[in-house]
Amino acid sequence: MKILNLDGMNLVSAFRSLGHVVISAGYLKGCDIHIDRPYNALSVYDRVCSVGFVPDFAFLCDSGNLPYFHNLEELPCASAFYSIDTWCNHWHLPFANAFDIVFAAQKGYAEAVAECGVPVLRLPLFAPSSVIPHVDVPRDVPVSFVGTVRHKNNPDREPFLKKFKEIHPLVIYSGPYAELYARSRVVLNQSASSEVNFRCFEAMACGAGLLTERGCMGMEDLFVEGETILPGYIRNDRHGAAAAAARALADPAMLARVARAGQALVMERHLDRHRAASITAAAASCLEGNLPAKRLNELPRRKHLISTAYAMIGMDITDVALREHARFFLDLSALYYAARAA
Repeated sequence: MKILNLDGMNLVSAFRSLGHVVISAGYLKGCDIHIDRPYNALSVYDRVCSVGFVPDFAFLCDSGNLPYFHNLEELPCASAFYSIDTWCNHWHLPFANAFDIVFAAQKGYAEAVAECGVPVLRLPLFAPSSVIPHVDVPRDVPVSFVGTVRHKNNPDREPFLKKFKEIHPLVIYSGPYAELYARSRVVLNQSASSEVNFRCFEAMACGAGLLTERGCMGMEDLFVEGETILPGYIRNDRHGAAAAAARALADPAMLARVARAGQALVMERHLDRHRAASITAAAASCLEGNLPAKRLNELPRRKHLISTAYAMIGMDITDVALREHARFFLDLSALYYAARAA
């Protein structure tokens, strides 16, 4: 399959490892086609076609940023959107109408997208296949956390980590995670909005015991406390989290058993290659069911709904320094609405 990958690069290597031919376009370093401003997706499609690469499938992978591509709903090939940060970007819901199918990383948002009338599959996050288990590295770090400490969408994180560290030793680091996770016996997770985030899968892939909060969306469908993840804690309860970490460290046999089982589970079901296989299988079904033609026949209705997404983005940008960005999306919303009315 020929895949035009747009925005996030998380699955490009996995697609290629499965034998697909991929051209990537986006603002991230490493894209085959680099853009530095919002871009018409049809122009990218025409550009790759001009060099003999006619995509079977266009895949937009959420990178947590504003949408850099528009006119996605007019692409003639099969198309899909992997919605990852739906919890802080609610514009993803009307934006879903630009695609033949949507993959939602979080269970609750998969149900919300389905209510928009777009075919949706829940597709949990994953660890990269490049994470190789470190079997000969001593696990000399009792508990660690790797991630953004001062998270603009998660004001609870910094105080939670600071209070936890006052009660129990904790290594906090922002940067590449693999080396530290390979040395960690327990990895502490704190979510932004009760989502099952990348950190869960990455920590488990590296062979650490995952300690995360209870009640995350769909967690019970993926992991079992005491079997593949450690018994968890109530969100933002630093005393409960510290006590859970201490109990796990005090029972090294249990901790090792859970860590091994969690690592085996991720390696078997939750790597990027597993997600890439699911996505390309769904793309093939889209083509067989002629969903692109259905989408193109519904453009007026879909553009009307997508105009709502762009209006939501424009109204949500309140920083004075980003007034041009806000105006761009509000103007785009007006254009889409006018196209619908026409």
